[in-house]
Amino acid sequence: MESGSTSLGMGLAMAGITTVSGALLPIVTRYGAMHVDPLLFCTGSTVIAALCALSTLWSGDGFGIFVDPRYRLPLIGISIAGSFLPGLAMIYGLQHVSAVSGVLLLQLEPVYSLAIATLVVGEAPSMRQVIATTVVLAGIFSAFWTAGGIEVNAGALLVALSPLMWQLSHVLTLRIMPPLRPLSVTAARNAHAAVLLAILMAAARPAALGQLSSPNVAFTLLATGALVYFAGTLTWYGAISRLSLSWTTAVVVPGSPVLALVFAAVLLGEHAGARQLAAIAIAVGGILWLILGSDPSRPGAAAMEAIEVPAPPGA
Repeated sequence: MESGSTSLGMGLAMAGITTVSGALLPIVTRYGAMHVDPLLFCTGSTVIAALCALSTLWSGDGFGIFVDPRYRLPLIGISIAGSFLPGLAMIYGLQHVSAVSGVLLLQLEPVYSLAIATLVVGEAPSMRQVIATTVVLAGIFSAFWTAGGIEVNAGALLVALSPLMWQLSHVLTLRIMPPLRPLSVTAARNAHAAVLLAILMAAARPAALGQLSSPNVAFTLLATGALVYFAGTLTWYGAISRLSLSWTTAVVVPGSPVLALVFAAVLLGEHAGARQLAAIAIAVGGILWLILGSDPSRPGAAAMEAIEVPAPPGA
């Protein structure tokens, strides 16, 4: 059993790893949108993530969770809201907006988190949180504001909806973790999504499987599935099992856009303009203010301290 300080330290460390994975997500997804069949990218990456998690499930709650009537429907819901729908929304959305714009739109996540935490989880917002949320929204909207009003395309809307779906899946997750462990939820989330995507792939785009013969495509799917989908999901669940949902989101989101801008420039050659940099700075400033003075401990955290997170393969 972890002590309170150990639990908090582990939660913060996992939040840090999630920050790096979160920064890579829009970058590798944008790369996939431009170089790989979108459905193949989603399916292949999710299958790799599922295999990574399933290979270590024996050390967690076991494979019985897939047939346990207590968890079957919640886990399917988590998979649809957390992986299947946002994965498709991100890949098709980033075909029409740049990685930098995608990074900016993903800053909506703490806004969704605060709204859901208030309406569903019962974590009442303070005046500081309300003002900070307003600042975050103002920063994001300023990047898309033109003389004719807010100018966004369908791709931007799809990307903007992705963090909402993630947050809805997190609410479902908090209802079953514990007793389930982070690794078990990670495995089920990716496994169910992999099955759904494979069925969709076989029905709609079977010819795209030929792209797997390309080493670049195969490496992209392996890296995305193992390092972003699997590691990012596992450390996220490990973090929110120890820290509050809204606080964890507020820790992860400010660091991700800064790293993402670096990754976008180095890996994709995409550079943020002055207006986009200003918008991200305003949004991140609002998120940082949201963190100050808040309590990182999750309500009922004592129950969470019994969770032992198994190390990923090779750790």
